[in-house]
Amino acid sequence: MMHKVEQKCLEEGLINGGNMNVLTSAEIKPFMIFNEPFRSNSFAVIVVQKGSFVFQSNFVKNCMTAKDVYLVTPGSLCELYEMSDDFEFISMGFKKEYLKEQGVFLNGAEIMHLFSTDLVHKFSLNDDEFGDLVFSLKSLKKKINLPDSTPHFKDVVRHSFISVLYEILIVYSKYRVFIPVKLNRQEELTTNFLNLLSENFKSEKRVQHYAKQLFVTSRHLSQVVKAVTGKTAGEIIDEMVINEAKVLLSSHLLNVSQVADELRFSDQSFFGKFFKKYTGVSPSVYKSSATVAVNPPF
Repeated sequence: MMHKVEQKCLEEGLINGGNMNVLTSAEIKPFMIFNEPFRSNSFAVIVVQKGSFVFQSNFVKNCMTAKDVYLVTPGSLCELYEMSDDFEFISMGFKKEYLKEQGVFLNGAEIMHLFSTDLVHKFSLNDDEFGDLVFSLKSLKKKINLPDSTPHFKDVVRHSFISVLYEILIVYSKYRVFIPVKLNRQEELTTNFLNLLSENFKSEKRVQHYAKQLFVTSRHLSQVVKAVTGKTAGEIIDEMVINEAKVLLSSHLLNVSQVADELRFSDQSFFGKFFKKYTGVSPSVYKSSATVAVNPPF
């Protein structure tokens, strides 16, 4: 279990003198917590160098292997499941504030488009692209770790960071042409349901509500969602609420009563029964034993 001090260092370790950093798997692995949901607090680019790992982002499982790249968006609900013993990666994390601080706009919306929640976030590199991107990330990491007294330190880091972003944009623009993004009707309905749910699950937990919004019956919605995800609409709703409750309880920023209010439960008792039904423990017990739920730097 991670101590709060260690977790605080990890959160602040995302950044070095601001809101951006490059970290390796050797630096992050000791702090990785499995089978516990956490909410990403930054943009991140994860490049797998060796081995494999499985993680879930917004209820979509991803198996990552060597030369795969994954783009993470702030606010994504993530969960780590497993990784091979030889798993290695390098990751660049940055917050929106960093882009503003550095005056990075890149034609306005290019970065926002690159990290849009509507796009496929995983793609694979060929040998040359993989070698170039890893080299660029390692070069940026070296610059970040230079003494602050280094002449033009901030400009050197800024230009290296922008160079990495453009490199990712170029590669992604090449591969996204070949990514099949057209959804069938079942996938489209499920995607629309998940989008609605992510925006409204705190205030609305009934399948009927989402079915009405999507102009289908509750039964049809649940059947389609289960065909696509393996879980019914009701199970997805409950899972999203439970995962959010775990994130809020693990943050140690809110007490149990405040978490119940945040998730729009009628009272703390009802919330407690709901939480224990799905986790086997009460919210207070979970809170007292939980770590702060922000695992790697994304």
